[in-house]
Amino acid sequence: MDRWEIGPDQPGSPAPADLIEKRRLSEFKTPALDGVITSEEVIGGVDCLVVSVLEPTSTLLHFHGGGFRLGWTRTWLNYASDIAIQANCRVVIPTYRLAPEFPYPAALRDALDVYDDLHASGIVVIGGDSAGGALAVSLAMMARKHSLTRPAGLVLISPWLDLSVTAKSYSDNSKSDAMFSESAAKEAAAAYLGATSEYDPIASPFHGDVVGLPSTIIFVSGSEVLLDDSINFARSLSDHGVVAELFVAENMPHIWPVILLDQDQTQDARKNIARFIQRVAI
Repeated sequence: MDRWEIGPDQPGSPAPADLIEKRRLSEFKTPALDGVITSEEVIGGVDCLVVSVLEPTSTLLHFHGGGFRLGWTRTWLNYASDIAIQANCRVVIPTYRLAPEFPYPAALRDALDVYDDLHASGIVVIGGDSAGGALAVSLAMMARKHSLTRPAGLVLISPWLDLSVTAKSYSDNSKSDAMFSESAAKEAAAAYLGATSEYDPIASPFHGDVVGLPSTIIFVSGSEVLLDDSINFARSLSDHGVVAELFVAENMPHIWPVILLDQDQTQDARKNIARFIQRVAI
């Protein structure tokens, strides 16, 4: 029985050698800040990195980026520890299954299982960067569908929400975005979606129903190819009565609040994220 009603898992395929090498090279650990407790826990049957202050008042469930194909939780240690301290929360980062070995809906199923375990025991804000942003929004839509406790808010960093890869910013910012591109997006979308349509309203959540989603804060660079995903999604949320804050930074790379540790723009973004979490998690 498919508990989450998202269809059966699709057959996967082995990761090619170049992707395996990219995964290896992407496994770098950022420094955690003093004042947090870091642990590895199994939540909802999924391995998770947990970064927390001693007495957290809420949880940020954050899904890492990597085009649904790569990403290592400890790369997010600096970001997670900073947010945990500033927002007095714990941050949970799942090791969700990756494509092409595990196409959609495997990652979403993992996300749902983790959230199902967490939401029953306290206030949960959902977040994600890049492809993780899509998982965060998809999860919020599925929580609404299954009448689970609504997440307190959504924190999206350079989210990749429209897997049709048709936004004008792919061409407009092709020369200024060194981290992502139209060709990389199409390749990653194909690996993740398998036989699922790129317009599927859950797999590609820009095309889903946003009514009833929680308050959302979005950060994006004006120089990245995913600019239009953030602008268009923020507009859709506002048009449907959802409170949405959009911050557009100039001359910053993709997911800069995660990967640039010392820049003023990073500190500003993280402060805004922490304030947002404290505001909605009441």
